Amino acid sequence: MRSALVAILLGLSLQAQAFNCPPSSPGLQDIKAFGYYTDAANSVRDDAKFKETHALTKPFEDFASQVSKLSDLYLEKDEPEAAACTITWLERWAKDRAMLGQMVRVNNDQSEYVRTWTNASAAISWNKVREQASAEQRQVIDAWLKEVSWATLGYWSAHPKSKRNNHYYWTGVGVMATAVATTDADLLKEARHIYETGLGEIQDDGELPMEMQRGIRALHYHNFAAMPLVMIAEMARKTGQDWFALREGRLDRLVARVVTGLREPAWFEHAAGVGPQVIPAQADLCWIPLYRARREQDGSFEGISVSGGLFQRDLGGTLSLMMAHGVFDPR
Repeated sequence: MRSALVAILLGLSLQAQAFNCPPSSPGLQDIKAFGYYTDAANSVRDDAKFKETHALTKPFEDFASQVSKLSDLYLEKDEPEAAACTITWLERWAKDRAMLGQMVRVNNDQSEYVRTWTNASAAISWNKVREQASAEQRQVIDAWLKEVSWATLGYWSAHPKSKRNNHYYWTGVGVMATAVATTDADLLKEARHIYETGLGEIQDDGELPMEMQRGIRALHYHNFAAMPLVMIAEMARKTGQDWFALREGRLDRLVARVVTGLREPAWFEHAAGVGPQVIPAQADLCWIPLYRARREQDGSFEGISVSGGLFQRDLGGTLSLMMAHGVFDPR
């Protein structure tokens, strides 16, 4: 009897130690970052400047990585403690009014872009765990994400002449994720406007003129523009709408162009007038399995190999997990 009791207590002890929630970092209100490209096309990176600005933005990248990984763990392992930990991190940043201070401008608007990407990570992670939060936690985190989303939109309102390029589409990711999590109709309307603006930029051959100006990174930035647009369309499914089909499936043209470029970068080298092209990292191709699940076209992805289970911090974690667990399935 005594040995059985010891075994039970030991099992409970090991179970209790199975998950250890790391303490949340404080939520910083101000962001300071700067651009690190050296040429007019913003294609040649100054590695020293990149490391310097990365050091400034590391707290935001670390936060985004933590909430994305913790919420992934909740989905993968059905670990309620991981959901609670994710919520703790989000609640801390919400109460600290993170990212609602000064966006310090040095030589470009990189600080705004960092807020955009961090907002996307936080809001998508919130979609994964929100059902596990208390009513009070939902109130606090919902309000914060809405305020951050409106702040990201406010940047574009204050800069009407700024290019509505990939950065604009990335703004839409955080706005859309917040909209579907909180059922905010106004934010949903803003997200759709951003999405349709992106579709409107797609040429008949799938080219995005603003991204084609990025020199040796033209292919990279076409892919970087496809990522948020595909994610916004995926999240729209939660509202019962098919945004993949909007404008007669205009997004398909961009996807086809990116896939062709991945297979034959020479097309982009000719179109951009410079090469060799920078090839997107595997993690940045995480959207392809998602898109294929929604809009598969026979043979269109032949020769394209994408590893499964790709983690992408700026899209809130691992898309294959989100798909498997129906995070953005219709309500």
